[in-house]
Amino acid sequence: MANKPTTFSSRTKTITSRNGGSAHLRDRSAAFRRVCERLLTVDPLCRYCRSQGRITAATVTDHIIALALGGTNDTSNLAPACRDCNDRKSTDEKRFIAKRYDLVDVMRDRALAVWIAHAAFRLPETD
Repeated sequence: MANKPTTFSSRTKTITSRNGGSAHLRDRSAAFRRVCERLLTVDPLCRYCRSQGRITAATVTDHIIALALGGTNDTSNLAPACRDCNDRKSTDEKRFIAKRYDLVDVMRDRALAVWIAHAAFRLPETD
């Protein structure tokens, strides 16, 4: 007789979601992938590095306000990022979520406020 397969409890899913698991919120459509590709083509440098005077190629599209914190897939919430910045920002977001802070507290959290300020950085337009 075969053993019953291992299942995960709903508690495990809750903890995963609370600790920053947002895979279920991600848009995996071809249209969204094209938006991300277009963003990386138009703005090929990591916005976070560039705000600190470093030049680094962007390899991923980052959600400025994480989906798990109530952010959206709207282009105004997307920033080109290098893998290193994206990973470090994700670590800060997971710490924030683990403390069960509310979205309104995001700007009160110094680490996340810095990331958001860097994401808002744009070079002046040249004519």
